Amino acid sequence: MRVICWKYDQESNFGDDLNRWLWSRVLGFPLDVDDETIVLGIGTVISNVHVPLAKRYIVISSGAGYDPKPADFGGPKWEILSVRGPLTAAVLNLPPEKAIIDGAALLRLLPECEPLPAAERAGIVFMPHYESLSTGNWRQVCEMAGFTFLDPFADSEETVQRIRKASLVIAGAMHAAIVADALRVPWIAVALSPQSNSFKWLDWTLSLNLPYRPVTVPASTLLEFLRNQSFRFYGEAFFLKNPTPSNAIKHYRRTVQRKSWKHWPTWRWRMMKLTYLFPRRVIDSAAFSGFKKQQDADRTCRAAEQLRRIAEMPSYLSDETIFMSRLEQIASLLPMLKG
Repeated sequence: MRVICWKYDQESNFGDDLNRWLWSRVLGFPLDVDDETIVLGIGTVISNVHVPLAKRYIVISSGAGYDPKPADFGGPKWEILSVRGPLTAAVLNLPPEKAIIDGAALLRLLPECEPLPAAERAGIVFMPHYESLSTGNWRQVCEMAGFTFLDPFADSEETVQRIRKASLVIAGAMHAAIVADALRVPWIAVALSPQSNSFKWLDWTLSLNLPYRPVTVPASTLLEFLRNQSFRFYGEAFFLKNPTPSNAIKHYRRTVQRKSWKHWPTWRWRMMKLTYLFPRRVIDSAAFSGFKKQQDADRTCRAAEQLRRIAEMPSYLSDETIFMSRLEQIASLLPMLKG
């Protein structure tokens, strides 16, 4: 069996990289044995874009959220053990009992991930969504705010331990919050751009009876601001101002319909060039260098101020009884991966 995960420029970001080692650890044997069986584990990988051809597919804890499902999803080659949450189950027409929890919850089965007492944890850590790093200045924002920056492309095993030892996690990346919750570290969700996917977040929070109340953080650079403004023109705006389950499902279905249009790739590329790539070239020119430098400094400062305010806001943590119930449910499915 082989676990698939989404990669960005050949690198796995934090949540996806957990697949590299977590399944083998909780099962006691490596899964990267052959390509005949594909395991869809942690991540938003139920997609007609990310799933390679195979003779058999096993879904355990994966989610939907960006793309249409594979054309043969649910057919004879598919064994669906569980999905991330109730929204994924709803849009894929699965029974509600298939919605359990994100697979990162399985970290709690590892001895080295036993939650630490509050007295042994210290410091505030912040992980942005990996997409925000391309134009954002989030490492400097963290330094100005006095927090620890967690690189979403750093080694995920080390990052898990850094989260475990923190007193608070501010999470632009959903799996920073998921791991924090599993390790009993309070967390606060933030949205750094319209790319923050409300469907995904709600899918997970609903699985644990948690509210989803993200706090927005302004762009940390001029280019990030420009890019954020452009997302709605080429289908990358996933953040909902009113993130209810019904709104999230409607938005996902509109996204799937749009991406199913045969001319969508061409339209998307043209709109990206018009609304982002061309204006970026202008802003990056020498004529705008002074203006850009001042804007970046001001925006980085404002973002740091907002992060400091957010750290004083109420944090979240799922009920331990509910969490352990979901953990037991997904752990009970692990023997099916050994067969």
